[in-house]
Amino acid sequence: MRRDSTKKIDELVNQVLEGMGLAHKLKEYEIKNIWPEVVGQMIASYTKQIDVVNGKLFVSFTSSVVKNEISMVKEGLIQALNDKVGKIVIKEMIIR
Repeated sequence: MRRDSTKKIDELVNQVLEGMGLAHKLKEYEIKNIWPEVVGQMIASYTKQIDVVNGKLFVSFTSSVVKNEISMVKEGLIQALNDKVGKIVIKEMIIR
């Protein structure tokens, strides 16, 4: 007799990651990877470093003009990044 309890592979992977406590870390890593997609290639080219630690996104730039521009739209960027990964990962952005 065959059981009819099939699951999609992405559901199984998510369950395993949640069980191991790695799902949040994976989302933090994903934030770093989607940064250029969300801010655009030009802004990404001025991004010197990006780190996510405990819900805080630390970003440093090579241009003070870009730094100021990002400062003005950081709340919208936080929302866009969280929307893109489908979960609230970033609660605060610290621009250096």
